[in-house]
Amino acid sequence: MKWSEIKKKHPNSFILLGNIVEEQISENKSRLTEGTIIKTSNDPKMIRLLYQEYKAKGEYVLYALPSTPENFIIENIPFMGITR
Repeated sequence: MKWSEIKKKHPNSFILLGNIVEEQISENKSRLTEGTIIKTSNDPKMIRLLYQEYKAKGEYVLYALPSTPENFIIENIPFMGITR
C-alpha cells in the first residue's frame, strides 16, 4: 500500500510497517513510498515492542508516529561506536 494511503487511513495511529519500498534520494537518505501494515495502535509501547521483536528476527521494519509526515524520509546514519 502506498505510504500516502496508509497515512490517510491511519492519521492518528502508531504504525508498524514491513515489506518497505524506498526511493533513494541521496547516499544516506531515502523516501518511504510503500509498505505493508503489520500493526496499528494508539499504544506506542506496544508498537515499539513489536518493532524490537521483528528486528531481533532480522526483519527490516519501520514504525511511524502519528506526527510522521506524508513525505517520510529515512536517514541511515552509520553507527560509530563509543570513543574515549
